Amino acid sequence: MPTSTVRPAWALLCLLAVASPALAADYWVKNGGIDAANGLSVATAWATLPHAANEVGPGDTVHVLDGNYQGFYQETSGTAGNPITWKAEGSAVAITSDNATTPDGINLEGASYVVIDGFIVNDRTRTGIRAVLASHVTVRNCHLGHNGRWGILTGFVDDFIAEFNEAHHSQIEHGIYVSNSADRPIVRNNWVHDNNGNGLHFNGDASLGGDGLIEDALVENNVIHGNGIAGGSGINMDGGTGGVIRNNLLFDNHASGISLYRIDASAGARNNLVVNNTILSASDGRWCINISDGSTGNTLRNNILYSAHSFRGVISIDSSSVAGFSSDYNSLMNRFSLNGGGSVVPLTTWQAQGYDTHSFLAVPGDHFLAPGSDFHLKATSPALDTGTATNAPSSDLEGNPRPVGSGVDMGAYELQLLECGDGGIDPGEQCGEPGLSCSDPCTSCAGCTCAQQTPVCGDALVCGDETCESDGDCGGGLVCQGCQCMNPSPCTSGIDLRKPKQTLRASTGQLSLKAEAVIPQPWSAVNPPVNGLRVLIDSVSAPGSVDVTLPGGAAWSTNGAGNRWMYRDPAGSIAGVTKVVVQNRSNKEPGLLKLTMKGKGGSFVLPDASSVRTTVVFGAALECAQHLWNGPAAPRPRCDGDASRLTCK
Repeated sequence: MPTSTVRPAWALLCLLAVASPALAADYWVKNGGIDAANGLSVATAWATLPHAANEVGPGDTVHVLDGNYQGFYQETSGTAGNPITWKAEGSAVAITSDNATTPDGINLEGASYVVIDGFIVNDRTRTGIRAVLASHVTVRNCHLGHNGRWGILTGFVDDFIAEFNEAHHSQIEHGIYVSNSADRPIVRNNWVHDNNGNGLHFNGDASLGGDGLIEDALVENNVIHGNGIAGGSGINMDGGTGGVIRNNLLFDNHASGISLYRIDASAGARNNLVVNNTILSASDGRWCINISDGSTGNTLRNNILYSAHSFRGVISIDSSSVAGFSSDYNSLMNRFSLNGGGSVVPLTTWQAQGYDTHSFLAVPGDHFLAPGSDFHLKATSPALDTGTATNAPSSDLEGNPRPVGSGVDMGAYELQLLECGDGGIDPGEQCGEPGLSCSDPCTSCAGCTCAQQTPVCGDALVCGDETCESDGDCGGGLVCQGCQCMNPSPCTSGIDLRKPKQTLRASTGQLSLKAEAVIPQPWSAVNPPVNGLRVLIDSVSAPGSVDVTLPGGAAWSTNGAGNRWMYRDPAGSIAGVTKVVVQNRSNKEPGLLKLTMKGKGGSFVLPDASSVRTTVVFGAALECAQHLWNGPAAPRPRCDGDASRLTCK
């Protein structure tokens, strides 16, 4: 009897199950659960977090019910679109013993794209929550108290977010510590108090590898007090560069307020913006703002600064840090230092250096409703409407709109209109009362003033920094992508190229590109020897591009393990490209691809350095990644150069 070519239905189902990726799952953990159960409901919940950490994958959420638990150690990563989330489902989900591997409560070891939300992690041997050798880790709504050394520690973690946490009484060191060459950390809306060392500590740690810099940090809306008995700062920036420190309230810290300096970084803390902070140093504290060790290019604006120390004051800078330094529109006291705290000079001497022309002297009683306990501005404060709008945040520490009235208030709080909503039209009110409304559709009423609302892409309104809502809003052959008029792009995946670095020279046709990207698996067409590779370096909206399409074929080779593809063409017959290496590093992080491209002798018309876009198409249409570079003099990653040379890193 001949063999049938028709598979039975059960066989087809099995094949489909093998071919389809696993779906994201919601798992549950509770005291009294059973690890041998499936964990997919409260009734079948697991008992322990370590078991859950061994089972989760990209897109999974672990819901944890109130109770006491041993901490966990996780090495599995999520992905850009499918993070792994740990969610406390009550107000009493507590880690009461260290994980079994490290002396920490929760430890993420090389685990990227992970969210930790709502856990209580107190009294751990070393750290409440630790994350190292990863990226895109978020810790929010967690309570971290009385831990042995740190509340939160990260090491070599790019794109870290800490928000809405309380970190207090760390016994040896800091509340939140971002270390080891981490880029783009965001630390916001945290309450950080009574830690033995720094409240927030950012350390480039050049001695431990990497570039030794903390680049492009955003530190905002934090309340930081009572820290530094053992020394340190409310906010410590050792090698922080290109950061923004805004809307923070620092008071009663026993060492420094904000320190921009270098000890173990590869360079000083450079090109940071310190704006709309309220800083009051304790009587046993140091300077409100310290700038030293070659920390050049820093800008201070709209800050309220005061020190209760007997001889120290508000701003100390040393001679190695004055290049590019700018300070103005601040409320100050009459004590400064131009030699790193070695001696004190008055405001007149300070202003003779070109600093704080529009600033003034004031004491806490001039400003606050209750100096020492309530730092909201009173109606007679000289800080009202006297700040500058340049680089000022659009909201204050509490999320209220800024500005209210005729100008920006100094300090972390913007005085709101106290009679808003009483039915009468009072001075300064623009909306929110009978007969008043906002005429601009891109504004909304907040606190009886018309505030620019956050642009919403897709709402048919071109607002803020949007340039379009549809292709019809653009001209010149441009298309609307992400509400910006852009040159058409072959990539719309939304995946960002990581660690990109490129150099192009038009005169010699030199091309060098290094980058990596995480392309979600399973891949459909990532196979360069068969399907080739495309690299496009163009401008977002202006002429000029370098477009390299390498087809599959004999120029490609594959190593024995099948995880490294190499293109060689000594003649550089396509755009001068002589060598390309694509590596599949999924063993390190699922979907991770690394690219190196070199060439010389092509014919290039370089894009303008102010709006460079680099795109790599590894396979099918959405198996691609893209990076939009900042322009010259902007924070890194940025492009510098002209029509003959372009360097981006």
